[in-house]
Amino acid sequence: MEDVINDIYTVCHCNEVTYKDIIDAIKNGACDLESLMDATNAGTACGLCKSIQDDPAEKRAIHLDELLEKAKLEGLCNEE
Repeated sequence: MEDVINDIYTVCHCNEVTYKDIIDAIKNGACDLESLMDATNAGTACGLCKSIQDDPAEKRAIHLDELLEKAKLEGLCNEE
């Protein structure tokens, strides 16, 4: 069964950070990996949720770097 990614989808299992938590942090200016990790604590424990490179077994359906890229494409981040 394929994971459904919605507001309550847990992106970071170690710190129980949801998709909505990530998007809210991005909307509040966390538009790079370091600031997103600082704002949410996602990716600060095991690190599997940071990127596909950090998750070779693809245990996560989506990763922080993918969410940041999607947010930039959707105009949620202001590129200076």
